Amino acid sequence: MQIRLAGIGGQGVVLAGVILGEAAAIEGLNVLQTQDYSSASRGGHSIADVIISKEPIYDVMVTRADVLVALHQLGYDTVKNELRKDGLLIIDTDLVKPDREYVGAPFTRIAEESTGLALTVNMVALGYLVAKTGVVKKENVEEAIRRRVPKGTEEINIKAFRAGYEEGLK
Repeated sequence: MQIRLAGIGGQGVVLAGVILGEAAAIEGLNVLQTQDYSSASRGGHSIADVIISKEPIYDVMVTRADVLVALHQLGYDTVKNELRKDGLLIIDTDLVKPDREYVGAPFTRIAEESTGLALTVNMVALGYLVAKTGVVKKENVEEAIRRRVPKGTEEINIKAFRAGYEEGLK
């Protein structure tokens, strides 16, 4: 499965991609994770690509995304044409106005309501993605979160992930 996460700098898109890739590796799957971001640390586009497969991976980047998670309009506009025609578009419904069919929720608002921190939006979106696709197991993502987020922030990030996961099950 080819997954692309897109947003702007400061939303934690790259970290979400790293965590998703690590969760897949914990499961023994083949995984490739890359990122691309503008030179502006905040406000420029930010993209994380993750390819997950039981079979060997021969691509070096996402060529046609099966899933696109868009957390900001700029991220969506930058990569929307790289989502397969029958691909799954997941959006932050408060920040992205797509021109095609989608699913989603107000991820930033959910982050603020569940943790008090908008910067946990990446974990909310990751939870939603995992619930909607089943690409990796919930418990493996939580283990990857514990390994990858800054020390002392593990529980708040897991709380945000679970809030997104629950929203995705609806």
